Amino acid sequence: MKDRILVFNIWSDFAHFRRFETTTSPLTYPFPTGTAIAGLLAAMAGLPRDSYYLLFNRNNVEYSIRILNPVKKIVIPTNIVKTDETKSFSYKNLKIQYFNQDVKAPTPYEFVKDPKYRIYVRFKNSTLKELYEKLKRLLENHQTIYTPYLGITEMIANFEFIGDFLATPILIKDETIELHSVARIDSIKILLEEGKRYGRETIPLFMDSDRKILEYCNVVYEVNGNPIKIQSGTAYEVGNENVSFF
Repeated sequence: MKDRILVFNIWSDFAHFRRFETTTSPLTYPFPTGTAIAGLLAAMAGLPRDSYYLLFNRNNVEYSIRILNPVKKIVIPTNIVKTDETKSFSYKNLKIQYFNQDVKAPTPYEFVKDPKYRIYVRFKNSTLKELYEKLKRLLENHQTIYTPYLGITEMIANFEFIGDFLATPILIKDETIELHSVARIDSIKILLEEGKRYGRETIPLFMDSDRKILEYCNVVYEVNGNPIKIQSGTAYEVGNENVSFF
């Protein structure tokens, strides 16, 4: 199963992938980061909480993402309920938190509206054979162990299995090809096209058992989900699509 690619679509009404640099007003990435995909896969497979960080590392997996719905962001004021003390759930305290605006104003949360993505998971190490086979079986049968969601638990998601593929490398030299996925900037050269809207992000990829980020990467994407033309670098053919792994 080494270098096998599991591909599935996932969508919801809203998504929130919290940006690492935000504090009081949470902003969101436009698509799942590497760390968010690891959490999603762990939930689907039923891995224990905080047990999977070292499993999903650079030597074992790589990811790619295709944006299927245009990226639309909205801000929704949200009332936050304290959960660090049992008394916070008493009627009196909940009433204060929800209705007394002098105590705390709603927090503006940024969400992605109507998100839909195609996720490609590349298994690079044969030691993950059992996990690969379990995820494939669950996806094929539209099953998960824990409920999948996009970023936070309120954003419950649906999904659809697309297939299991081998990745065929494409070395671009004297031609241009269309890339259907988000692109890692340091591995390809992009040909910008008039009429397309591009975005750029620095996203976290992997973290250790202390939830410390081990690796970030810079990526570019087309806001409406259109293919990106590239004129050099390495891409992979997965099924009938060209993708870039990060």
